[in-house]
Amino acid sequence: MTFSIIIPAYNAESYLSRCLDSIFSQEFNDYEVIVINDGSSDGTTDILNEYSAKHPNLQVINQSNQGMATARNRGLEVAQGEYVLFVDSDDRLCYNALAALAPQVSGEDIISFGTQIYNESTGILTDNPIRPTASTTGWEYFCRERLISRPVHFVCIWQRAYRRGFLEENDLRFVDGLRRAEDDLFSTMAFLYAKSVKTIADCLYIYHVRAASITRSSDPKLDVDSWRAQQILADTFIPMQGIDKRVIYQVLASNYINHLSKKGNTITSTERGQFRQVCVTPRHRRLYRIAHISPSLLRFYNRLCSSLR
Repeated sequence: MTFSIIIPAYNAESYLSRCLDSIFSQEFNDYEVIVINDGSSDGTTDILNEYSAKHPNLQVINQSNQGMATARNRGLEVAQGEYVLFVDSDDRLCYNALAALAPQVSGEDIISFGTQIYNESTGILTDNPIRPTASTTGWEYFCRERLISRPVHFVCIWQRAYRRGFLEENDLRFVDGLRRAEDDLFSTMAFLYAKSVKTIADCLYIYHVRAASITRSSDPKLDVDSWRAQQILADTFIPMQGIDKRVIYQVLASNYINHLSKKGNTITSTERGQFRQVCVTPRHRRLYRIAHISPSLLRFYNRLCSSLR
């Protein structure tokens, strides 16, 4: 079996059929679909029962609501494919995506591909191809690409296929219970360990932009999870030796600044020391000094800079 497609689904009755139809209409047949029904209370279960009766390569796992990270981990536990793809239940695969991807597979740890963005408010579909490149190490790829501004955030895991053996060998899993920034953690660690990354230009995935998406939610509890992910990254990479840390330090510094730019947020003395250590650019060092005086002064400085643009 070439591909395992893992789909977490929570109260997804409005769009789950659209997602599944995009997969089961693929002309390529060597794949399995694993849907983790994450405690849905709407019609999601009925939809999955209907599709299970029609498609023997669909496996449904029912669990209490534990979040997307835990659901994806459950999918990884049972996956059998050579490569794993993650699909969100409100998104789609492009037509014949698997047939386009399969010939590109030649043992790489990670294969990145282009995406399309569908804006549900405007009905506009936009292509976002990426430059095809020869295989490189994961960390070289991360350092080259991570800070580039793009329509689809670099860390989104659904724009890549992952060799399952590579994930198993490096015990790569999502942090259970984390409901925001779980992609950031997983992607960063995957690129740290990957010995080979290949990119192909084909757009294989359709990302649906919805106003109610969790990435657009202002729930303070999700901000707590973002900060938890930040601290895991800081605790992991700051002591690490033998790698180029300039890019990951810029990511961490920006996260500290964004955290302190929100009213009411503070950091501990240990976190303040980490913040200072990761400020490797003149701009970040300047913002660290301002934040060190007062987070409210940082917020005032940011507002002033925005007004002058």
